[in-house]
Amino acid sequence: MKRMTMRRFTDSIVDDVPQLKRGQVWCTVCGKSEKVNSGKALRNGWPKCCGYTMTIDSPEERQAMKGKERE
Repeated sequence: MKRMTMRRFTDSIVDDVPQLKRGQVWCTVCGKSEKVNSGKALRNGWPKCCGYTMTIDSPEERQAMKGKERE
């Protein structure tokens, strides 16, 4: 059985999750966005802004989630 490296493992996760695949994160406080290497971020940590970890959910996705919570 072939052993999977951490890099291959995280890259396979990125390939399966659209939010990770686009390689962009957002600050939920100030709205700043930043391009990231999602595989590297999974291995080493996500960027921070305004004292918080940035999110992979776009502002539009977060708004849609808030709408669903109200239903």
